[in-house]
Amino acid sequence: MADESAPQAESKLSPIEVLRLERTKLTQDELAVRCGIPRSTYQRWIAGKTEAKLSLAQLKALGRELGLERIEDIPDNFSAR
Repeated sequence: MADESAPQAESKLSPIEVLRLERTKLTQDELAVRCGIPRSTYQRWIAGKTEAKLSLAQLKALGRELGLERIEDIPDNFSAR
């Protein structure tokens, strides 16, 4: 497993990972569990292997955990570009 605290070029991180790192102290596992998302699914989203398709409950939980106040603050694409 890669060290999540290792410095990385921000351009290589997915937008959702940038939000997680900037706004929380949660690991990928912790965020996924709190949002009702399997860790492997979350990791596929940020790697760009699959498109994020969240239920309304998952979307609400993600917004809450990341401290987002507006739906517009959630990135359209979760994968790194």
